[in-house]
Amino acid sequence: MFDRAEAVARWARVRQLMEDQDIDVLVAIDWSRDEILRGNQRWLTGYIPIGGPAAALLDRDGTVELISDRIGKPVSDYYTAHEFPIELVNGFSPSLLVERIARRNPSRLGVAETESFPWTIAAALDSRSPAPQLVDVSGSLERLRLRKSAQEIALVRRGCEIADAVWEHVPEIFKIGRRNREIVADIDHLVRLEGAEGGFHLVLPVPFRGRPMQSLANPERIEANARYLVEISPRYDGYYSQVTIPVTTRPDDKDMWRAYEDLVEVKQAVQPDMRPGADLSEIARSVEKLLAKRGHTMKSLSLGHFCGMALEEPRHDPTVPFELEEGMTLIFHPILADEEFVALMRADTYLITERGAERLTRYEGAKVTLS
Repeated sequence: MFDRAEAVARWARVRQLMEDQDIDVLVAIDWSRDEILRGNQRWLTGYIPIGGPAAALLDRDGTVELISDRIGKPVSDYYTAHEFPIELVNGFSPSLLVERIARRNPSRLGVAETESFPWTIAAALDSRSPAPQLVDVSGSLERLRLRKSAQEIALVRRGCEIADAVWEHVPEIFKIGRRNREIVADIDHLVRLEGAEGGFHLVLPVPFRGRPMQSLANPERIEANARYLVEISPRYDGYYSQVTIPVTTRPDDKDMWRAYEDLVEVKQAVQPDMRPGADLSEIARSVEKLLAKRGHTMKSLSLGHFCGMALEEPRHDPTVPFELEEGMTLIFHPILADEEFVALMRADTYLITERGAERLTRYEGAKVTLS
């Protein structure tokens, strides 16, 4: 849950979006607590719909509703104690949602994540006279959410501290002969001991050539004379961070560490350019040129993905311009396509500031070679 000041500030930003697009009412529905989902309802209300769906309904006049049949007394007491200006509606069904929307008689209804908006609700609203025009606000709401508040940045920072702390234990848990799933389970246990509620973690072979990501139950064993990536992505109070670093079981693996150092140096070189107003796709071309001078090719010009309540919100599409803004949090990881190092990367979490990109994950004890 977030505090009242944070909630009111978010609602003010959304109401401005609604004003700009002439939206009368905005609706966001979460169908589960799947951490991969964008979570617009959670972002708007702070409510995690454990065991059932929930919807947030915002009126341009400032009214906010939370609709769910599992709100419960602890959540109600929290909102009351913190004087949240939010109306709680106990229950959830298509007919109830239609009733709550229709009572406001909107001309234009903004829908966040149209794929989560049931056709039964859309059809019921369309049968009304006059029927509201449905407007997809997913893109504009996503763009708004990319600019993190001070409270959100603090949560991401704490997640980065957890990722750094857990990476210190990788040499202890990453051993030849251990199963992939055992290592992932140990990482998840360690991030929880540090205060996170879990996360998304991976162990991937290098070169990685499109094999299925059996991230949770992969029975394969760590092999000798092999290369891997280890990703640690804690979720702390609903917010993600990430650090991904290669490890090797090849003795004296100078070639891999040389490629790794090239990646790190190129990332450092462009950090000052990653300022508000800069085009991330232009920076990608600079990264490509710098890596080419070092003899490397890139798997794509995508530089990674933004993060927050979702681990990807969204992934960088290098085919379109993308202007950076202060307060964005980005998982920055150029990926190599060299024959021997397909998918090699160093992924860190960055904050876009006026002075450039600040690296929030600070682990430096890399070059893990296991025998």
